[in-house]
Amino acid sequence: MGIFDFIFGKTIKIDDEFFGKMVFLDDKKEPLKSYFECRRHFKPTDDIIEIGITGDVNGPTKIQKDFFRKIESDYNEIALSIKPMIENEFRNWKEDFKIADFKKEFKAVYLFLPRCENEPKVWEIAFESEHDLNHTFTLTMNDLNATEILIDG
Repeated sequence: MGIFDFIFGKTIKIDDEFFGKMVFLDDKKEPLKSYFECRRHFKPTDDIIEIGITGDVNGPTKIQKDFFRKIESDYNEIALSIKPMIENEFRNWKEDFKIADFKKEFKAVYLFLPRCENEPKVWEIAFESEHDLNHTFTLTMNDLNATEILIDG
């Protein structure tokens, strides 16, 4: 056992058949806030995306994997929900801002999935954009509908 393992505890890693290599971040004070971090191919962007998945040391559940697949398959519907919220926020800086091609102008870079035990499923998706390379656009979603936006950078 190394000094860092002794101080911080041993890093728990798993190799999930769906999400691949995952690192578990255990919140000992509030176990329901524990989560995994990983990277995986995301079909809508045909690129690797960072993912956070709330859970316990046993790994992601079938429901979470199914929900990830649903996000991929319903991405066009998700984009339609997100587009007006981003446009409205952008218009605070650029009065006539309009998204012409969402998939070209905004690239999903991060997803945070809940335990998926409750309805609606409240989750997050973050984007980088060619319109503003210094900011990340994070949207809170209820199922497939955008409810909040945070622009960070």
